[in-house]
Amino acid sequence: MNITIYSKSGCPECVFTKKFLESENVSFEEKRVDQNKAYLDEVVLLGYSSLPVIQIGLDETFNGYNPERLEKLVTEWRK
Repeated sequence: MNITIYSKSGCPECVFTKKFLESENVSFEEKRVDQNKAYLDEVVLLGYSSLPVIQIGLDETFNGYNPERLEKLVTEWRK
């Protein structure tokens, strides 16, 4: 399962989301929209206007710091 987090500097929800996954030893790729405009374009194409955006594989996305959804993601990742 590939997990991508679109984030930017100075975004508290981005930090919380990454720290949550790191504390659960879940690996992910981080794409910083403030360092690469192409990543921001990807976020827009996914239909989001706020960060973080979490993409699971190619089919599932959600945004914001959502502990309940992150717990579910951790459970799925460990399978």
